[in-house]
Amino acid sequence: MSPSHPSRRRLLGLLGAAGAGAALSTGLSGTALAATATAAAAPSPAGGLRWPQGQALPSFAAPAALDVVDLTTASTADQLLFATLQGVVNRARPRIALLRPADEGETTWLDGIGVPSRTVGDPRSLLAKYRAEIRGLIVTDPAQPATVNLATTLAGLRDAVAVSPEQLPALTAAPYRLEVLEDLRGRFTDELAAYRWAVDELWPRTSHRLLVGLDPTIGAYLRDYAVATRALVLWIHPDQADSRALGDQVMSQMAPGSPYLGWWPAGVGGESDGTELTSQHGLVVLAADWSQNLTVFGGVPAGLSARQPALPTPRLENRIYVTFTMTEGDNLQYGQHRMRKIWDDPARGSVPINWTTNPLLADAAPAFLSYYQRTGTAWDYLMAGPSGAGYAYPTPWPDDSFPVYSQLSARYMRRTGLDSAVILNRVSGADVPLPDAKALQYLADIRPLGLLQHWTDYTRTTALEGRVPLSVSRLTSSVQEAKDAIAQESAGWDGSAPLFLSIGTLAWNLVPADVATIAGSLDTRYRVVRGDQYFRLARRALGLPPA
Repeated sequence: MSPSHPSRRRLLGLLGAAGAGAALSTGLSGTALAATATAAAAPSPAGGLRWPQGQALPSFAAPAALDVVDLTTASTADQLLFATLQGVVNRARPRIALLRPADEGETTWLDGIGVPSRTVGDPRSLLAKYRAEIRGLIVTDPAQPATVNLATTLAGLRDAVAVSPEQLPALTAAPYRLEVLEDLRGRFTDELAAYRWAVDELWPRTSHRLLVGLDPTIGAYLRDYAVATRALVLWIHPDQADSRALGDQVMSQMAPGSPYLGWWPAGVGGESDGTELTSQHGLVVLAADWSQNLTVFGGVPAGLSARQPALPTPRLENRIYVTFTMTEGDNLQYGQHRMRKIWDDPARGSVPINWTTNPLLADAAPAFLSYYQRTGTAWDYLMAGPSGAGYAYPTPWPDDSFPVYSQLSARYMRRTGLDSAVILNRVSGADVPLPDAKALQYLADIRPLGLLQHWTDYTRTTALEGRVPLSVSRLTSSVQEAKDAIAQESAGWDGSAPLFLSIGTLAWNLVPADVATIAGSLDTRYRVVRGDQYFRLARRALGLPPA
C-alpha cells in the first residue's frame, strides 16, 4: 500500500454494482454481455428482498419490530451462529439486530430509526423463536479457518446456521433438535483447497450479483448480509497467484458494475492489488467487512434529497482558497461508524468541510445517508467518495464496460444530490492520471461541478479536458502536518492571481475541531471555502464555463 493512501480500516480494525440490468443499457463486448447473461441467470435471494435489475444492492422489507441481541462480549462461535441466524431470518423481513462494539456507540443508529425493539436476555431463545425458519446446521472445521466462510455461504444456500463443533451437543438436543446438514471437518488440507471447492461446488448455486470478501476470523458484522443475499464468501489474496486465479475465475462471470463487499488481506497485495483486480473485471469495491446490521438498515425507509442546499459563491479575488475534504467516503462501514462519530463533533459547522460518502448507501443503508443530509450545516458539503458509486480504479477497468460504471455513478449521484466526486486511480500501486477517454466518460455522464483526484503529497488545480476543475489533493494526517502543507504550498505566492489548495484530512486521525484549528491558524491571505464554492471559483479563475 502506498504511504499516500493509509488503510481504510485502521480504527475499525481495533473494534474488532449494479446488477445485470445496468449493463444492458450500454454497448458491451461479447465477453461482457456473456457475463451479464450469467449474472442474470444466477439464483436470486428469496423472501422479502427486492432487487430490480439496475439496482446495485437489494432492498430489504421494512422492519416492524426487532429482537436486539447484545453480542459485545460473545465468543467468535456465538457471533457466527447468530449472524447466520440473523441472515436467514432477516431475508424474509428484518427482525433481528445484533450489537457489537461500534465506534459511534452500539445502539446509536438503532435508536434513531424509530423501529420498536426488545432486548433479548438469552440469545439462544431466538433459536427457539425462529426454529421453523432454520433447516439445520453447518459445522465448521476449527483446523481450517476458511471453513467459516464456506459455512456462511452454505448457511445462505440451505437456510441454516453455522456452528462450531463444541456447540453441537446443545443444538442437536431438545428443545432445538437441529440436524447437521453439512459437516466440513477434515475435508480440506488448506485454505486454497477449501476455496477451490467453494468456487467449484458453491459458486454455481449462489447469487452472481455480488461477491463477499471476509477475513474468516471475523465472526459477525457482514455475515448476515452474505447469508441473506445467498452470496459466495471468499478471502482472496491478490498477491498470491493461486488465490488470485480463483478471484479471476469468479469475477469473470459477474456483470460489470457488480459489487464486491468486504475487504482484502492487510499489507502487501491488499487494498491496491485487490481493488485493481476487481477493477480489471469491472467490479466496484464496497469496504464493508465491519458493517453491522445491513440486513436491518437495508430495509429502513428514509427520505433522500436529490439536492444539497446551495451557498453563494464569493467574488473571485487574488487570495489563497483552501478547501478541506475528509477521506474514506467510499467505505460503507466508515459511513456507519467513524463518520457518524466525527460528524457529531460539536465543532462541525464552524468551518467549511467536504465529506466524501458513498452514494450506494441509498441502497445499503439509506438511513445513514439521510441522517447526514438532514443534519448537515451550511458548511457541510457531501461528495461522492472514490471513485463514484463504489471504490474502483478507472484505468484498469475494461474500456468497453467503463460506461456501466460512469452511468451507475451518475444515476446514484443524482439520486443522492452529489454533484462532485473524488477519483482514485492506480496501476500497480502507483497513482496515475485519468486516461482521456475515461475522463470524457466521467464528464459526459456525471457532468460534475468539479473533481478531486488522489490523496497524495502535493496539490494542484487544473482544467480537465478544458471543461471541469480537477484538483489533486494533498493528504494530511495531523494538525501540524496540515499547517505545514498549506505553508509549503503557499510559499512563493506573490498575490498576482488566485491560488487553490485542496487539502485532504485523514478521517481516521482528524475531526472537525482539528480542521477548525487549522483554519483558525491561517492569515488574511487565505479564505477557506466549501467544495462547491471552491470549484465555482476555480472555474472562474481557469476561464471555464459555469456549471
